[in-house]
Amino acid sequence: MDKDEFIKDFSGFYAELRKEGVNELLKDATMLYAIYRKDLRADRFNNRNGSNSRPSDKSKEPATEEQKQYLIDLAYEKGVCITQKQLDRMTREQASKTINALLGGD
Repeated sequence: MDKDEFIKDFSGFYAELRKEGVNELLKDATMLYAIYRKDLRADRFNNRNGSNSRPSDKSKEPATEEQKQYLIDLAYEKGVCITQKQLDRMTREQASKTINALLGGD
């Protein structure tokens, strides 16, 4: 982005702030703009790499139904008790680690 594009983009951002009733000082608006630009770049990077969420968010997603069913079958086969309550509280990451442990990988 060259200087003219940057000024035009920032001017639009600042005008939008003022239109929304956000009366920030120019110094504070530049900080908000920098954060906005960084977020845009991060979103473009994540979308380009096929991810709509940050990696840390994925670890908090609930376990999939496939993981839960596999865990039930594997736990039964290994003689381990896993309750439905435990399964419902598991994240994808936790389910994956539990599967690996039951398979003897950890």
